[in-house]
Amino acid sequence: MPKLLERLKALHGFSVSELKSNKSKSLRCHSLDWKTTSEPFGFGCLNEQLRGLPAWQFEVSSNEHGRVHGFFIDRTFFVVWVDPEHLLYQ
Repeated sequence: MPKLLERLKALHGFSVSELKSNKSKSLRCHSLDWKTTSEPFGFGCLNEQLRGLPAWQFEVSSNEHGRVHGFFIDRTFFVVWVDPEHLLYQ
């Protein structure tokens, strides 16, 4: 959990467009294509309106502490899943 909090603090200063366009291998921020994951129906735990939003992920730290999955609404990233074992892409 400390690594996740460190990452969130480090990303706090980025704009949404900076995060979405960042091609850094240490960040690995990109949208999710649910069909290529272990969860082809996406964020099933959310209501229909939220499930319809594009899902995104970013890396906690370089292949060591997993990924964070969620979505953006305006300038806020809402965390839905913390995936320390990177199981979404088995």
